[in-house]
Amino acid sequence: MFKFLIGVIIFGLIALAIIILVIINFTYKSFRQMRKVAEDQFELNQKRKEQKGKNPFGDDYFKSSDDPQTQQKRRQRAQQGAEQKTARRTTTSSGVTIIDERETDKKIFSHDDGEYVEFEEVHD
Repeated sequence: MFKFLIGVIIFGLIALAIIILVIINFTYKSFRQMRKVAEDQFELNQKRKEQKGKNPFGDDYFKSSDDPQTQQKRRQRAQQGAEQKTARRTTTSSGVTIIDERETDKKIFSHDDGEYVEFEEVHD
């Protein structure tokens, strides 16, 4: 009976040790993975800082140098140009609508383009 009790205790201690080792192993792998993610994020941030520091143009390079009044005038001219355009609508026999918003006198092809020529259609 005494040997049986000692055997059960030893078996329990071995099982407990195995469970503890599995938990420690799982925790260690989790910490390693979190550390790798943190290091990767740190490297990415460092690269971004280096690229930002290498900007030869400066932070304000792409900002507009116009004052607000000039920008307002530019917007008004664009709106007036949009209002002056006339749209021509053509509906095909299959029901497709084509909207042409080009200027009325503007040609699609230049005159020196040899592949396209002007012609008149003659009905017999």
